[in-house]
Amino acid sequence: MTDFKTIEERMSAYLDGEMTSEERAAFEELLENDPSVAERAANWTATDDLVQSMVPMPSESHMDGLMAANRPTEPRWPMRKVAGLALVFMLGGAGGFGLNELRQTDDSAQILIVQATMDATSAHRLFTVEMRHAVEVGPDETEHLETWLEKRMGRKMIVPQLDDHGLTFIGGRLLPSGGQAAAQYMYEDAQGERVTVYMARTAAEARTSLRFLEDDDLTTVRWQDGPWVFFVVAPLEREKLSPIAAKVHDTLI
Repeated sequence: MTDFKTIEERMSAYLDGEMTSEERAAFEELLENDPSVAERAANWTATDDLVQSMVPMPSESHMDGLMAANRPTEPRWPMRKVAGLALVFMLGGAGGFGLNELRQTDDSAQILIVQATMDATSAHRLFTVEMRHAVEVGPDETEHLETWLEKRMGRKMIVPQLDDHGLTFIGGRLLPSGGQAAAQYMYEDAQGERVTVYMARTAAEARTSLRFLEDDDLTTVRWQDGPWVFFVVAPLEREKLSPIAAKVHDTLI
């Protein structure tokens, strides 16, 4: 075991991925049982500006990486950023991923989940601002979109109908995620606000309920069913997005 002299050394080692599995499990138990340490950990990530750097406005280099169809499967973000986002979910109370859930996955699977979260929010920011090129396939070709994505994704693809929530489907597209195919659906309300649904395949199977992350102007809802992870992303408050996410969940699961 590493001889950590201060709690700050333990936090730094945890965020940098420099702990053994036993040290990490012990520290996560401390976070779960000691609110003062959990608060310090949350303040640590905020002070280090991790949260703001995790879902940036897309840079040219990030756009190139997002659009490259054959990316390697190694982590595309530094471990410190990945761990920082994981902490946001962990310390979010009932709405977060939860420490117990994270303990059930190995490091590589956890990293891929966090990367998928970043991809989902980045894709939302990147494409919702587009007027003419927000989607690849429009709503007049919904059946073709479902068939095309089904072949590329390797699963049944259905476009959720969200008209009863004031959202009109405007189309979808294929995206890369960890060297595999991912899909994005886009919707728009009467005020022009856009909601996206993002789905990708992961390396490990799990089943979770809806999990929420509120960061700056976006709320992200995530759940997993088997190897598939799903996200609903929108500039909406949790209370308004929750029933929309529930409808998407019931349609896709």
